[in-house]
Amino acid sequence: MKNYLKLYAIIYAIVNLAVFVLALAIMRNSNIILSIKTLFWGSIIISLLIALSIKVFKKTWGNGVLNVILGYLIILPATVVLRSMYGTFLFRRTFVVYLLGLIYAVIYSLVILYASLRNKKEEGKLNQLLEQQKDRSDKSL
Repeated sequence: MKNYLKLYAIIYAIVNLAVFVLALAIMRNSNIILSIKTLFWGSIIISLLIALSIKVFKKTWGNGVLNVILGYLIILPATVVLRSMYGTFLFRRTFVVYLLGLIYAVIYSLVILYASLRNKKEEGKLNQLLEQQKDRSDKSL
């Protein structure tokens, strides 16, 4: 829980900054007034989703591929939260939806890469432990 809260705090700082910079850009380029309360609660919810998703990605129990898919599914509702935060202004243009899809695809690819690297690292450690155990058993005989 302590690690989750630390991860959440870091992600909240980054997401909060991004949310308010995007809100400032939208408010300057158009005459739309965005609710600070909605932006605040939306950034909290998005941060919780991202932190939970990362926590699931990093879990070592269970099937690795299933953990990656589950973590990806956890982060998908962030689009709905973004739509409620910024209204239809942000999603009026179709390129934004494609841009979010591209961002999700890049994040998913990075997570798959991270998972495969972690599995190779664990495999190397396990092979090294097997070699050490084999050497010990050969020496004892």
